[in-house]
Amino acid sequence: MKTGTGPGGHRARMRRRIRTAGAHSLADYELLEVLLFAAVPRRDTKPQAKALLASFGSLEAVLDAKPAALRAAGLGPRGVAVLGCPARVAWRLAHPDLRAQVMFTDMTAVLDYCDRLPVHETDGWRVFYLDSVRHVLADEVTATGQPADMCRAVLARALELHAVSLVAVRDMDRQAPPEGGSPADLRFGRMLHTHARLLGLTLHDCVLRGGGTSTSLRAMIVA
Repeated sequence: MKTGTGPGGHRARMRRRIRTAGAHSLADYELLEVLLFAAVPRRDTKPQAKALLASFGSLEAVLDAKPAALRAAGLGPRGVAVLGCPARVAWRLAHPDLRAQVMFTDMTAVLDYCDRLPVHETDGWRVFYLDSVRHVLADEVTATGQPADMCRAVLARALELHAVSLVAVRDMDRQAPPEGGSPADLRFGRMLHTHARLLGLTLHDCVLRGGGTSTSLRAMIVA
């Protein structure tokens, strides 16, 4: 095979074109081709890029597609992961990271912060991992599951982040929190409080919020 031919040569030409003419010079299928370079190391990605556009109708629809839809269209796990990145980058550009600006001095600050976040699925808890001065190191939604499994995952993540304290919030959207929390809520809160303390971590509160109201479980989980 001559130098400069085949997928390798085509990729080199595409990269050179981006450097000289800019990414805006690429057609939609060519942009998809370039994105798929990271997922498909050596094979020609043009046929797959064109097939995705034909399947979804537009570049925007491809990049906004759910992982299951991309898999159904024939994209492998690496391709699904790569094509999920542009939409996430665009979302973050449109929604600047608030964490570096936030200090949770009290629960009012926590709830004000939550008001600026998108609602997450109601079965999970949003956990805020804080440093020694209560700046937010990370805020992440737990995967749903048994309280013990959720507690274990939260504490492992806290140690990974070198967090000092935690706040957990469960968003119930338009549903008002049950009085005193559900048995599962209380079980999770008590387990998290007990095991966090054994690791030298502080659980400030577990809060249920929804329907314009919020309920603190602190008094019930630290008793």
